[in-house]
Amino acid sequence: MHRSISRVATGLAALALTVTPIVATAAPASAATHCSDAYQVGSTKVVPDEHGQSAMSIKQYWSPSCHENYAYAYVWQQFRDSHSGSWTISVGEIWVHSPGNETNPVSDTAVDTRQAELWSPGFAGAGRCTYATAALLYGHYSTDGNTDKRCG
Repeated sequence: MHRSISRVATGLAALALTVTPIVATAAPASAATHCSDAYQVGSTKVVPDEHGQSAMSIKQYWSPSCHENYAYAYVWQQFRDSHSGSWTISVGEIWVHSPGNETNPVSDTAVDTRQAELWSPGFAGAGRCTYATAALLYGHYSTDGNTDKRCG
């Protein structure tokens, strides 16, 4: 399946509008995965809100014991403090089969929430090129981004 980065973000946004709401509470980043040895790989992508202020960080994690990658999104405190109501967060791991040939094997969405963090399910990423992607939707505004691609 061929997908461009913008098509992946659009797909995540569409998924966010159709998924049943998830009820969750924020937890420390290291405690939210299924594997306690997960650590960040690559850089953090920070995406802006509608005023150009930092709104959300996107990270990719790797667990050596579980052989899984995870996408992680964190909605910044300044965004949560300055935006009333709820928002939708979508996260996913993207598997790059070859240039221009990408799939989204795992994703998760929290709809109409005020939660600060969201993790994707684990993806068996050993020996594969992957990156994390996430989208934040608030009213008529949406922002999204991707981490850098990591192969291994």
